[in-house]
Amino acid sequence: MNLKQGILFSFMALTFTMLVSSCKEDIDLTGDAQETAVVYGLLNQADSVHFVKINRAFISNDNSLVTAQIPDSNYFQNVDATIKEIVNGNVVRTWILKDTIIDNKEPGAFYAPEQKLYYFKTTASQPLIANANTQYKLDVNINEGEFTVSGNTKLIAGMSITQPQSYFTFATSDVATKGYATSAIGFNKGDAFVANVKIEITIKEFIGSNFTTKTLDWNVGDLNSSSLSTSTNLVNANGKTFYTVIRDGVTNDPNITKRMLKSIKIVLTGGSEDLEKYMKLVAPSSSLAQTKPTFTNLTATNDRKVVGIFSARSTTTLSKEDWILFGVSTYKVAIDKNSMKELGIGSLTGSLLFCTDNPQYNVGTPEQYFCN
Repeated sequence: MNLKQGILFSFMALTFTMLVSSCKEDIDLTGDAQETAVVYGLLNQADSVHFVKINRAFISNDNSLVTAQIPDSNYFQNVDATIKEIVNGNVVRTWILKDTIIDNKEPGAFYAPEQKLYYFKTTASQPLIANANTQYKLDVNINEGEFTVSGNTKLIAGMSITQPQSYFTFATSDVATKGYATSAIGFNKGDAFVANVKIEITIKEFIGSNFTTKTLDWNVGDLNSSSLSTSTNLVNANGKTFYTVIRDGVTNDPNITKRMLKSIKIVLTGGSEDLEKYMKLVAPSSSLAQTKPTFTNLTATNDRKVVGIFSARSTTTLSKEDWILFGVSTYKVAIDKNSMKELGIGSLTGSLLFCTDNPQYNVGTPEQYFCN
């Protein structure tokens, strides 16, 4: 499962009414049902804006699908939330969460595209802290003391990307007979129990002398606690997939006159042990019975219920840039010469007008894929 920084959700309780024919009376099963809090927050020391979703699960005498489209039905009347930074048992910093409306929620059973989130900010000079002595405590006061929700988490430390140390290799010297190449991405998991490796390929698309940049996402692989090693972990980036992602992702515009590779960025995202448990339990069930246990690391007072998670993820990146001048005549490359040749004239991308003006690829005899 992919760990995405934008995972947000709502819960809906289905309602129904039974008609007893013998007495012709409607039996209302909603009764005095209590609201359930739905809380979802993942802290990441790489972020400067940290979001927490705080919703309510609702029950309604009306059609639930209709009720789900009403924003107010998904929110508590009053929410006061704080996050405390606790170092060696002492509160060092406290943030009061503010609410905001964002408009990037995808359409579905619930109202869209707007949704309310709660957030706080940190700075690059004073980020969240990831170490064994520091934890973060969420406290949510709902409807002026009607009930409270709380949760604790530590952040994920020690993640790092170790390879490739130079450039990517996606093609052999003769793809037609020798096939594509594979580049290994190596990383240390640190405190993570689940990890995702993604590659972002950024290209320039030119119309004459003007260009726009486009970034293509490639999900390379996922590892969980059973497959992660305490030493270096490896995920293979297949060369044919690299060219296929580019071929399928370029802009369909006949006015484009050339394209150039700008950079390839590895994005490594790791999740905590609690997040791994939560992800396993919310994944679709393969059982015909469709029964699964529930998991949350949140607690609620006054005999109320809470679902969701307050936990941590960590993101680290490594970017391989093309055409960065170092000194007088040394240039960086994102992919090796065989891979650039395949991008420019290969079977999958050779018709897409890719070329390069990086002299590192053009030593000696001028190459066919060198920009004019």
